[in-house]
Amino acid sequence: MFQTNISSASCVGVFLTVTDDYLFIMPNIDEDLIDGLCSELRVDAIETTIGGSITTGALLCGNNSGLLTSSQLTASERKNITSETDLPLKELPGDINAVGNIVLANDQGACAHGNLSDKAVSTIEQTLDVPVIRCTIAGIPTVGTAAVATNNGVLCPPLTSDSELNQLQKHFGTPVDVGSINYGGPLIGSGLVANIHGYVSGGNTTGPELGRIEETLGFLSD
Repeated sequence: MFQTNISSASCVGVFLTVTDDYLFIMPNIDEDLIDGLCSELRVDAIETTIGGSITTGALLCGNNSGLLTSSQLTASERKNITSETDLPLKELPGDINAVGNIVLANDQGACAHGNLSDKAVSTIEQTLDVPVIRCTIAGIPTVGTAAVATNNGVLCPPLTSDSELNQLQKHFGTPVDVGSINYGGPLIGSGLVANIHGYVSGGNTTGPELGRIEETLGFLSD
């Protein structure tokens, strides 16, 4: 467990993207912070912007098969990312392409914003090598902001319905539960990043919230 703020904000999920092997983070971050993040998540750090923006978590997502990014990605950013990873990197087509906000994925499945085109859904399926469903989580269409998924569990907002929870559990093949972040915040993906090794939460996250994160994402058995 690692708690921190990024750019003085507790919404760490807006600024960080994590897979089981890589951490994508804005450039010029304090080296001690990067070392702490990498130690907790057991990953290598790749410093990058997406389309010049430091909100990497909102504009990039991935699993152990591939990476998806916004169409705003520049050539130099693409070169930087692909030179540091062995994963395919694809841009999500269409007007709705803040992919970190609108796609939630692990290695078993992905769910996506309901208004994505068939072409965009196909791009997700091919890049991440998983089946994709269009859905909401707690009625929220920006599913990547609403929840966090790893290969060990999915944590969703408190108002997620039983039917949504059942659908997600079947699709992702993991335990699914509800919780909050940063002292009652419902948008889990905005304040938490996680992989199979560990997790990073916003600095305002309370003890009970941390307990639910650890239980749902499978860290209590470690």
